[in-house]
Amino acid sequence: DLAYVNPAGRLTLVECKLWRNPEARRKVIAQILDYAKELNRWSWEDLDKAVRRARGPEGDSHGPFDLVRKELDSPDEASFVDGVTRNLASGRFLLLVVGDGIREDVERIAGYLRQFTGILFTFGLVELALLELPTRDAPEGLIVEPRVLARTVEIERGVIRMRDGKPHITSPVTPSPQPGGRRPITEDEFYGEIGQLDVALPDRLRAFFGQAEDLGLVVSAGTASLILHWPREDGKKVNFGTFYRDGTLDTSFIASRAEEDGDIGLGVSYLEEVAELLPGAAVRKKGNSWSWRVVESGKSPRFADLLDHSDEWLNAIRETMEAWNRHAAD
Repeated sequence: DLAYVNPAGRLTLVECKLWRNPEARRKVIAQILDYAKELNRWSWEDLDKAVRRARGPEGDSHGPFDLVRKELDSPDEASFVDGVTRNLASGRFLLLVVGDGIREDVERIAGYLRQFTGILFTFGLVELALLELPTRDAPEGLIVEPRVLARTVEIERGVIRMRDGKPHITSPVTPSPQPGGRRPITEDEFYGEIGQLDVALPDRLRAFFGQAEDLGLVVSAGTASLILHWPREDGKKVNFGTFYRDGTLDTSFIASRAEEDGDIGLGVSYLEEVAELLPGAAVRKKGNSWSWRVVESGKSPRFADLLDHSDEWLNAIRETMEAWNRHAAD
């Protein structure tokens, strides 16, 4: 029903079922294990085609990396593809069965899992309790609460690997939770690194961010960058620039956000104004609108050069915000 991927290329498959009878219980567990077994045969190209096909009847230009790059801090494409490829080949997936009142004999679950000894999946049962809100003191509605069973049991599996043409079973493997993504960089770490490029750069950037925050923008930390966002009232964020610790600026995403809001010209106009501040810079419109950005000699520009024109840059941001608000009002 649902598929997720993290920045390290780990895939999570989720099967959602009403948990009504023993037959349904056995079938849903067997079903998600079959999905994992099939996915274990896929290559990166297979996954990429499947994602594009699922997003539109005639295919879609947005593959897995495009979708991840839109939400995360611009992960490295080669590392991401390599991670997905390795996890597909080894079967290192997180498999979740989500239901409304899960009850199952652990020994039976262990029996199902032992049928699949060649892949390194982690398996979990998630129970969602539905609680009605009282109508007297609160609006009608439901609270959905995930619950962990009172007792947990580790289910051991042996994983078969071929060595020198002979099968070897590793010592029983107890699946462990998948590691989370990398932690965000701290501001001290970021400013310390860009200070090695130019001792004056941290103070210049702090001053620029301070003026941007006066306009209503916020600065958030990515894994290797600081991101200048405009948090809109509709809950969406507009990215005015991702500042990397190597001194480069990525202006991707703003054109696609504008396109989603009904006027791609809002984003393109901002990119063009930024490009005009740098001799020889241009707006590269290659691929989908998520990747449209300002480039200088084919590469991401250095934000130190743009800080030389900080007043004009802030004015371009202000004008873009005003135009965006006018568009939303219309």
